[in-house]
Amino acid sequence: MLRLSLIALASVTGACVHAVEANFQATISVYGDPLSPPTVAYNIPAGENLSFYTSRELADDVVLSGPNRVVAGISFEYYANYAATAGLTFRMYEREESGKPGDLIYSLPLDILNGGGLVNISFNYDVANALPQRFFYSVQFAGVQSSQVAGMIIPDRTATTGFSANQLLEKRGNNWLPISLNAQPTNRLGLIKDGNTLTLIIVDAPNTVVVVETSAGLGDTWIPVAQVQTDSQGDAEYQQEVGAEGQVFFRTVGL
Repeated sequence: MLRLSLIALASVTGACVHAVEANFQATISVYGDPLSPPTVAYNIPAGENLSFYTSRELADDVVLSGPNRVVAGISFEYYANYAATAGLTFRMYEREESGKPGDLIYSLPLDILNGGGLVNISFNYDVANALPQRFFYSVQFAGVQSSQVAGMIIPDRTATTGFSANQLLEKRGNNWLPISLNAQPTNRLGLIKDGNTLTLIIVDAPNTVVVVETSAGLGDTWIPVAQVQTDSQGDAEYQQEVGAEGQVFFRTVGL
């Protein structure tokens, strides 16, 4: 029986000046009653003009402040260097006990504007539009090709109203995985075994060259076996033929 173990080391492709707070710039307002003006229940204020570019769905968590839950409005800001009709999908999800997005609450297609901009989504008072205190909202940009980029504005700020954990989740297949916004991201490795062919799934920073190394044991010498480059989404694969017995350790090291 082949026993497989994984080791992932931090990439050494750059120095991190400071940790970027992983929150989208956004404001959520709620109604107290049909006649009162809405109040802010969640706010990540403007700050640094940073963006994270990906065509995958990217989610941020929300904890609303105060007792009111009927949503009145949601606003956020994004950047894009191209335009696309209904190319931006905004979604809200319930929060599972595992801390990941669960059942879909709301979905809305929006146009992508060249240069990006501020999105304001307004809701009439309706008790059916009550939000959970804790939930996720996400965005996904479609039509990204070649030199096109699109991403949410990340101001490197914590919430001034409500709360959001310092983490974003990216949907890969059916899984939601945490991502790093900083230099020296933590690599992630996955394995698929088909007969004697082992496929190593590598997730790292986009367009990054990493060295795949193997070892027969934790105390043994690491041996470089390949160099692979991740694509624009940070994905790469490496295949190796393996025997039916013994153990193999893998790691990736950034150049």
